[in-house]
Amino acid sequence: MDKKTTVTAAFFVVSFALLAFFTLTGRMDNFNYSVTAWVYGLENAPLTVILKIITNAGEWFVYVPLALIMVAVPKLRLKYGIPALTSLTISAGLNNILKLCFAVPRPDTHRLIAETGYGFPSGHAMNGAAFIGICVLLFLRYSVSKAHKLIILLSAALFMAAVGFSRVYLGVHNPTDIIAGYAMGLFLCQCAAFLCENFLQS
Repeated sequence: MDKKTTVTAAFFVVSFALLAFFTLTGRMDNFNYSVTAWVYGLENAPLTVILKIITNAGEWFVYVPLALIMVAVPKLRLKYGIPALTSLTISAGLNNILKLCFAVPRPDTHRLIAETGYGFPSGHAMNGAAFIGICVLLFLRYSVSKAHKLIILLSAALFMAAVGFSRVYLGVHNPTDIIAGYAMGLFLCQCAAFLCENFLQS
C-alpha cells in the first residue's frame, strides 16, 4: 500500500474510532441534539417525499445489482466489478457486527419512517461510502478526462450527502451515525481497492 493510500486509510479508521469513543461516552450528545433539532425544523411534505426516495436509493439492494452487472461485464469485472462487490460485501457484514458491538439506539423522537436495529454506524452511509467510494476512486485512477473526473466526484459526493441528510431528516439516525458510517465505508473502499488491484490485476 503506497504512502498516500496508507495515510488516507489511517485517517478514516482513526476518525471512526474517535467518533465511536466520543459517542459512547456521551461527548457527542450536544452536537447530535443541535444538528437534529435544526434538521427536524426543515420538515415539510414535499421535502419528506423527496428524501424518502433518496433514502430508498441508498439501500444495499440498489447497490448489489449494480455491482453484479459490473462483475458480469468482462471489461469492467477486474477494474470495477470485483473491487466494488468486495467492498460492499465486507461493509454490509461489518456494519451488522459493529452495530451489535456498540449497541447505540436510534433516535426515537421524530420517526418519519419505520426502522429497526441499532444506529451506529449508519448502514446507508457505510455501505454507500464503501460501494460508491471505491467506484469513484477507481474511476479517478483510470479516467483520463479531468472534466469527467470532476463530474463523477461531485455527483457522488452530492448523492452521499443527500442520503446521509435523509437518514437524519427521517429520524432514524443521529449525525454521528452518518459521519462514522462514511469514515468506515471510505476506509474499507481504500482497503478493497488495494487488495483487488494487487491480487487480481498483478
